[in-house]
Amino acid sequence: MFDIPPLMSSIYGMGDYDLNLVRTFLLLYETRSVTRTAECLSLTQPSVSHALGRMRKQFNDNLFSRSTGGLQPTELATSMYPTLRQAIEVIDGAIGGVGQFDPATSRRTFRLHATDLGEVSLLPPVLARIAETAPGIDLHITPLNFAVVETELRQGQADAVICTPRITAADFQRDALFPDHYCGICSDTHPRIGRTPTLDEFLGERHIAVEVAAGHTDVDRSLSLLGHSRDVALRISHFAAVPQLLETTPYLSIIPASVAEQFCRMADVRTFDLPFQVPAVEISLYTYKRVLPDPGTEWFRRTVKTALTEAWPRPDTRRQ
Repeated sequence: MFDIPPLMSSIYGMGDYDLNLVRTFLLLYETRSVTRTAECLSLTQPSVSHALGRMRKQFNDNLFSRSTGGLQPTELATSMYPTLRQAIEVIDGAIGGVGQFDPATSRRTFRLHATDLGEVSLLPPVLARIAETAPGIDLHITPLNFAVVETELRQGQADAVICTPRITAADFQRDALFPDHYCGICSDTHPRIGRTPTLDEFLGERHIAVEVAAGHTDVDRSLSLLGHSRDVALRISHFAAVPQLLETTPYLSIIPASVAEQFCRMADVRTFDLPFQVPAVEISLYTYKRVLPDPGTEWFRRTVKTALTEAWPRPDTRRQ
């Protein structure tokens, strides 16, 4: 059922290879620190450094180099990591057996990465379905930081992520949920911005922008391709504050149209069409592909996907 031999070849093809070295390599890759790896393995730092030296000889590669941000993996280490991570999971799964999961009785905690927009617009139908089918389940929402989601999914620190940017790594499952597009938003009494402003009118105003960690970069990328950029008066980490900030200021902002209705109910703001083309986006759900799938994670993936594909898109939020 599972194509295990190719995953294991990185270990079996090297003769008498110590699996403890594989676990050390994985922790070094994930923590980027000899100190934290030693703590996780209850070893001394010299022991971890010695293990790294053995691995460098085994692979004939430096594997990691030191930098101000911690250990930086080489190209070989980066290419080996997904395969070795899966191989260890196969071994651990074979030893521990494939677990069972009963949503009706489970008390498990699931961790989902999402933006504050996801909490506002996507979480309600998901939580309603979980409350109905798995009343003992705990759900922990972590603010989306696109720079770390792949690592946290692979390490098991997150079970799933909902986002618009594409995760293209081959070891992730992508479930498309629904399409979306961007629109402008401003105070309902803005004196200069109408329903269809010109590009000069749009660029002539100051803006409130959300940090790139949230993953919404398509608008500014499209402007950059046209040779323009926004005059940003304020950068914030989340979208949730946008309606109240715009209500009493002359600034503009850009939001996904799927939350436009909610934002217009929250404050005296209105939306407008952007005066330039921005590619449509697709909200997707990502989970880590395990060679031995975890029944609980698979249930969670199906539950989130079903809840959101049934709830979205709604005609009244596709165009404002």
